[in-house]
Amino acid sequence: MELTRTAEPQINFAVVDLGSNTIRMTLYDVQEQGGFQALFSEKRMAGLVNYIRSGSLTREGIEVACSVLRGFQRLLAQFGPVPVHVFATASLRNIRNTEEVLAAIRENTGLEVEVLSGELEARYGCIGAMLTCPLAGGAVFDIGGGSTEIVRLENGKIVSAQSLDIGSLNLYNRYVSELWPSRPEIDELTSAVRKKLRTADLPKKPSPFICGIGGTARAVLKIANQYLEKPESNRLLTVAELDRTAAMLLDRKNTARKLILKNCPDRVHTILPGVIVMTTVTHKLCKEQLYISRYGVREGYLCQKLIKPGI
Repeated sequence: MELTRTAEPQINFAVVDLGSNTIRMTLYDVQEQGGFQALFSEKRMAGLVNYIRSGSLTREGIEVACSVLRGFQRLLAQFGPVPVHVFATASLRNIRNTEEVLAAIRENTGLEVEVLSGELEARYGCIGAMLTCPLAGGAVFDIGGGSTEIVRLENGKIVSAQSLDIGSLNLYNRYVSELWPSRPEIDELTSAVRKKLRTADLPKKPSPFICGIGGTARAVLKIANQYLEKPESNRLLTVAELDRTAAMLLDRKNTARKLILKNCPDRVHTILPGVIVMTTVTHKLCKEQLYISRYGVREGYLCQKLIKPGI
């Protein structure tokens, strides 16, 4: 889908992913023939899940979301008129006052937000991943702040897409008492993730190759590349290499601290719950290698909703 251009890129689409932990805007040059080029990305660590009380997003949380979106609008104004498409995932679908939040965002920013179902989020993530990692079989996983999506593939087709309510930020909030989990809390986190996966629709046997997407997977890859002395451009890890990286991080010693602060300081509190999810999911799905895609839900959304509407 992504094509090489010789002409000067033009910003003509903006997609905003309003997530439980982060809100990210990516600007694209969408070409007439259907390809696209991602030109620029801006991220804010909003942590909306921290503003949920009794199952509803508080007024303060709504204002945080609106403030981030207004900031993105001011940034976009520098590029002239650019259509903005906003979608939300677990951040808004798993709360009681979704309609109230959507109305407040509309009133404060003029933006309409589409709330994706868990299945649709999983499908869009898989479509985005397969732009750079065409899979005939296996699986794609996406670890977010409020949920984890898993898609199973057979013969290049999606056979199941599901969303589980385990994410790096909501797990941190449920089980971790300080900045990083203690050893008993690590055991409790691992047990909770395993229990959730026992109810999931997973393949009976792990496949040789799977794909991971999302901020947690990219952060773990970045740390692993440095720790294992791999090139920055590397996007492949063996299961053994992931295990080595996870063991180092969960040891919580000086090496882990330095690598986390250098590579993902904005995820300092969520990276350990995230790596527990990532390793546990990987062991269920994969026996050899995983590929971490630079594309995911936003690019899948772009392709299916904007480039080829109605598909």
